[in-house]
Amino acid sequence: MVVSFELLSKVCTSWKRVLLTASTFICGHPFFPAKLTIESVPPSVAAGGSVLLRVHNLPEHLQSLFWYKGLIVFNKVEIARYRTAKNSSEPGPAHSGRETVYSNGSLLLQDVTWKDTGFYTLRTLDRYRKMKLAHIYLQVDTPLSLCCDTLDFAQLSIDPVPRYAVEGGSVLLQVHNLPEDLQTFSWYKGVHNTHGFKIAEYSIATKSIISGRAHSRREIGYTDGSLLLQDVTEKDSGLYTLIAIDSNVRVVRAHVQVNVHSK
Repeated sequence: MVVSFELLSKVCTSWKRVLLTASTFICGHPFFPAKLTIESVPPSVAAGGSVLLRVHNLPEHLQSLFWYKGLIVFNKVEIARYRTAKNSSEPGPAHSGRETVYSNGSLLLQDVTWKDTGFYTLRTLDRYRKMKLAHIYLQVDTPLSLCCDTLDFAQLSIDPVPRYAVEGGSVLLQVHNLPEDLQTFSWYKGVHNTHGFKIAEYSIATKSIISGRAHSRREIGYTDGSLLLQDVTEKDSGLYTLIAIDSNVRVVRAHVQVNVHSK
């Protein structure tokens, strides 16, 4: 059998095209790398204890990673950085001497205090200079009298049930201690309370739940503040924010981490 040069060229070109796209397509379907996420182990920690901010799905060809205290990425709040080429970490301006960064990206906080409560941000950079960000909210359990003014109400909190979900399952974000004189509450995907991230809003006056732009038709909101996520995927992993407003226009908020893993 004689194969023409033109046909052979087409076959080779097609084969090269397959090789080039194999990393982004599997069986004709787009392939998306697993989402960079952070898990708090344990989910909450008592003052004086230790907590590991465990990282999942670091990008391939990682060059360096940076940890920051808070949501904003800038040098002043950098806790530490790790460089794969040197296989070493360097403390940043916000390093207190109680933090340890590991080669898998995880951050260990030791002898925590109520001042450690809040957001932490991980920034990764690969060899192609592609950047990824992930956030987590750390809750340090301590008597309110030690950290703030004495209040006559319990702290708004959220529990994910189950704490670790599998793709295709459901997660209930169970709310505790909503304000007694509640007027409205809203759920957001992530940490930004803007319209683009709003999942749903509930109004006491109208007794209705209004879907937001981030509603995917897989969420169900309840009048007790809880939110049910159905048929979850790894993309649903991350932080969720609940904001409640009472009749005195006092705003309280709580955050919860959702962890979804593939089967």
